[in-house]
Formats: sequence, C-alpha cells, structure tokens
Amino acid sequence: MTAQKPMGMDDRPEQMRPAIIKGEGGTHSERHLARLAEISFLNLWSYPSPFRNQKQSGKGDGKELCDLLVVCGDVIIVFSEKTISWPSGELNVAWRRWSKRAISDASRQAKGAERWITEHPDRIFLDRDCTVPFPISLPEKGSQIIHHVIVVKGASEECRKHVGSGSGSLLIKPEVVGEAHWKDSAQPFAIGDVEPSGSFCHVFDDVGLNFIMKELDTITDFTDYLEKRAAFIRSGRLREAHGEESLLAYYAVRINDKGDHDFVDDGVAHAVTITRHHYDFLTKNPRYIAKKAADQVSYLWDNLIEIFTKPMLDGTSITLDGYEFDLKKNEIGARHMALLSRFARQCNGEAVRGALTKGISTDRFFRMMLGTAGSKGSETAFFIMTLKYLDWMEEKGGYEHYRLKRSELAEVYARGLLERFTYLEQVIGISCEPPHQGRGSSQDLLYAKQYAWSEEDRASIRDDCKRYGVLKEEIKQTAWQGEEFPELGNGLPDVDGYTTREMGNRKQRRAAIARKRSKK
Repeated sequence: MTAQKPMGMDDRPEQMRPAIIKGEGGTHSERHLARLAEISFLNLWSYPSPFRNQKQSGKGDGKELCDLLVVCGDVIIVFSEKTISWPSGELNVAWRRWSKRAISDASRQAKGAERWITEHPDRIFLDRDCTVPFPISLPEKGSQIIHHVIVVKGASEECRKHVGSGSGSLLIKPEVVGEAHWKDSAQPFAIGDVEPSGSFCHVFDDVGLNFIMKELDTITDFTDYLEKRAAFIRSGRLREAHGEESLLAYYAVRINDKGDHDFVDDGVAHAVTITRHHYDFLTKNPRYIAKKAADQVSYLWDNLIEIFTKPMLDGTSITLDGYEFDLKKNEIGARHMALLSRFARQCNGEAVRGALTKGISTDRFFRMMLGTAGSKGSETAFFIMTLKYLDWMEEKGGYEHYRLKRSELAEVYARGLLERFTYLEQVIGISCEPPHQGRGSSQDLLYAKQYAWSEEDRASIRDDCKRYGVLKEEIKQTAWQGEEFPELGNGLPDVDGYTTREMGNRKQRRAAIARKRSKK
C-alpha cells in the first residue's frame, strides 16, 4: 500500500529515502531518446545509460550497457543509439560506410546487452561506480521477452534527397540480410534483417522512431508492434515498405483473428509493397482524427500512474502504519496500470473521470474496471474509490485516521472482488478524496493478489464486506461501448480495401473480420 501525502501534512522525514538518480544520456540524440521513452514508457520503467559491473568484487568498473533500458514486467527493450555524420563521396560508397559504422556497431552493443542481462541481472547499475543497483526487478531468465531497437541518425536528409519525396525514413526491405547492408551491392537507405540467425534487431532512423513513438506511446502498443513487425519482415510476405510510417499505417488498419492489430495478408498470394501514401491516408481520415481526440481522456490514466511513480523515484512516498516501502514490491501495482494499451487506458480514463465527478456529490463512490472471464487482460481488475474527508472526522482522529480507514475500506473492496470473481489473478485499487474538497488530497495505490481462500476465509471476507457495506448487492456491470476509431456515420474508405468500420473495439473488430470472410 503506497500513499501520497496531501497538502499541509507532516512530511515524515523519517520515511524519506534517497532519490533514484537516473542517467540522462551522453549526447543530444541520447537525451532526446530518453525524453521520448519517458513520455511513452513513463518514468519508472525507462533508464538511460545503465552500467554493467565487470568486477566481481571491489570497486565498481562500470561500462555502459546500452543507451536506454526499458523494463516493465517480463518485457525488456534494449535501445542502442548511433549518430553518424553522413560521409562524403559517391552515394553507394557513402551508404556502405555509414551503415557499417551505425548499424553494425549498434547491433553488437544490443547483443552484448542481452547476454549481460540474461547472465548477470544482479550486476546492472545506474552509475558508473556501480553503487546504485538497478532499482526494479528484472524478469527471470525463462520469462524474459527482450526486444532490440537500434536508433540510427545521420542519413534521413540524404534519404529524403535520394527518394525525392516523403519524410526521409529508411526503406524496409527484408531481402537485405546481415552484412548485405554494407557490402558492395548494398542498396542505399534499405534496411532488412540485420541479425537473421538471432533475436530480431529493429533498425529505426530518428524520423521513423518519432512516428512510432507518436502513434504507439505505451509499452504494450510499442512492443506488440515490434513483435508483429519482426514476424512480418521474416515471413516472406513483405517485398518492401517505403518508410517506417507507411509500415505503421498498414499495421494500424489491419486486424487478426484475435482482434489485435497485425500485418494480416488480406488473402494476397504475393509479397506486398507498401508505398509512401499509406500514412498520409490514415492521418487524414476523419475517424483517425476522432481517435486522437478520444484518446485525450486516456492520458488521465498516465497522469495517475505518475502520481504514484514520481514519489517512488524521488524517495518521498509515504507508507501507512503497518506497511514498509519496497520499490520492487510497490512498483507492481503501477506496472499493471502501465501495461495497459492506449485504447484500454481510454476506457479506464473515462471510468476514472466519471468516478471523480460522481464522488463530488456523494460521501463514498466505487467503480471497478473488469473484463469478462477469458477476455484479453481479464485476469486483472482495477477500481477507483472516492471517500470524502468530512468535518466531523477532525474530531475522530483527524486526517491520519481517515486515511487509515480509507485504506482498510479499499482492502475490503479488493478482497471482496477477488473472492467474488475467482478468475481474477490480481486487483489494483486507487483510493482518494473526490475533487474540490478544498483540503488538499492524497492517493493510495493498492495491489492485491488472488489467493487460495479456504471456506473460512471466504466467509470472513463476506462478513467484512457486510460490515463495511461493501459489494452488498449484485454488481451492476455496464459494457464499455468505446471504439478505437470512433464511428462517424458510414464507413469511410481507407487503404488497401479496408474501411474504418473495421477499426472498432476488440469485439467489433472480430465481428468485422468474420463478416469480411463470409463474403469471400
């Protein structure tokens, strides 16, 4: 249980801990990458320029592990950034020199970082002297999902000149494999599969990365794209894509059997060429514009996450009596919040906004966000509870007593949900005052894990719910009707035979795919 201090309360200096000081990146490009990552992946899970300790004992001997390390649950993203000035000379020769220096060196660094993370997860530090250990838990070796991302800078202007149009983003051409990127026959500005025999290395120039981080600004959206992108490039179904933004747009309007974005083949027998018009077509579509407007409420969820994670990093989180702060444990609840996609955050953002509004007019309000059993992500439920701090409470122990009671109430809600919905694996709860109380506010984050309750335990939980007036009646559940690309009337034509009708929520997507198949 982590609580954030309301305005005017004692700072509790005995609870203050040293702040976690992260690296910033050694170059302008590395600092830009770090800023992009903190916006998309949020502050608790992105770490610029971590170090590996190469000495078993004694004084640390820190060598940079990679330019940016992102860790969130089982997901690890290793970023290696290279800024190489464009060489002088004939185009083909210049490209070979530039690509070898930029891509080959970065690929070696990424592979080395993966080996170190796998073999020595306990010897990763935030400082060169290796005195500040990496602050959050790395996944165990068997569960690690590692993505390699190489960011290369220095060729986009020359690419723009060479192509004659477009953004300057590099071409994606799967037939270019390994050292063929810089051999004599190398095609300028074409990137394929750098490490065909190992983990896929994603190569993005700075232009392409900006497009991706703008459109896929959560850990889950970003890594889903990386996974599907790697599979598509190695599938033989892609001839070439004229820029990363075009590949991204192609992905954004295609849905697989599970209702997820993917590079589905549309029944085409030959490898496809994705031209540069795709991204412009997508971003000018009225439903895409409506999506961006609808996404705004999702950033309320991002803000909530950072309300909890910023004090964790700053060393200012206050733990309630009976609890002990442990970043590696306290991070878990916030991590589940951060693992939601942008569309899921839109749903939860709307729910939170509505709950805060409802809470203004009632002393206590509770709302949960719960998937149906078996649906994607249904193992995790979220809830928000608002509880007013009323005048009479001043004489009944004051704010500190109120906050303890509020936390007890949140725990009763969490256990009650776990007992009632047995398919849940965990519940994450947020409790706070409603807005505009005029007394300041605090927020508590609760993480509760499912347990093999005995019948006696279950009876005790039900008794607690009854005593606190919690979950007394059948919970009223309302299906969220949001669409990722909101409906604006008739389906609007998009690229490659898809219409924007096929870009709704997961249930709507699956129905659209079924309708499309039934017509074939």
